[in-house]
Amino acid sequence: MRDIRPPERRRERRRTVTEPPAGVDREALARRAAYEAWEPRSADTLPSAVPAGRTQEELLRAALTEGALGGPWERDFPRYAWYRTDDVVQEFRLAGADPGRYTGYTLHPSEWPEGLA
Repeated sequence: MRDIRPPERRRERRRTVTEPPAGVDREALARRAAYEAWEPRSADTLPSAVPAGRTQEELLRAALTEGALGGPWERDFPRYAWYRTDDVVQEFRLAGADPGRYTGYTLHPSEWPEGLA
């Protein structure tokens, strides 16, 4: 009988923190990124928990510069970026056809990515 195994995973798992590719300038990446507002379609979505005095765009840039990133990388940008403030995690995800455009939302603790410090 032949040993049948599922094919190896070719994509990175969703919500897993990974290191950026070698040579990536995180500050340049953050300067090129833009935030795009998003209206949730579900009542289950947590309300946005942006710290006082900060905007979503500032949190996006902080996530790309000093936060956690997750692949796969698409057109020089990570699909995911996360920023943690105390017990709140904001997830930013690439959105739309334009490179570097992200939307963001607050994650429930059960949704936090693996490897987030």
